Amino acid sequence: MYLLKGPRCFHTARVQLLQALSKDILMKISTNTTAKEVCDSLEMRFVGTVRVKVARLATLKGEFDKLHMTEGELLDDYAGKISGMAARYASLGSTLDDAAMVKKLLNTVPDWLYHAVAGIEQFCDVEMMAFEEVLRRLKAFDEHSRGRTHAGGKWHDDQLLLIATEWQAR
Repeated sequence: MYLLKGPRCFHTARVQLLQALSKDILMKISTNTTAKEVCDSLEMRFVGTVRVKVARLATLKGEFDKLHMTEGELLDDYAGKISGMAARYASLGSTLDDAAMVKKLLNTVPDWLYHAVAGIEQFCDVEMMAFEEVLRRLKAFDEHSRGRTHAGGKWHDDQLLLIATEWQAR
């Protein structure tokens, strides 16, 4: 390959730039005569896109900060919301790392999962855990808890809050 010098270099640069563009953009940019004009036109066209992306990321961060698990919500559904946020971050060219997702999950689950959260935080390095690992542990605790309260069909969630005389009166 050889180096071009002089006016032909700028013409070749313009041609290379124009070849890299899609047809709809090419039609709007092709009237520019120099490579610098092409670059300036592209910058003016897409600088707004960067600002929109930054604004969308800020909005998404606000949504992520407000996200919490409601009392009746299933753990899988809530984890899906957090994973969906990570996908939306990725679509905007940013990342939502596992540490942030794990922190969000552990800090926003309902009180009935508090014991599992305390165990995970006490015995695991939360900063290094994958989101799926934390979710798996919370789901295991949830399944184990449900198995204990419904063993043999004798126990019910509302019975655990009553003493025997109150239960018989019911």
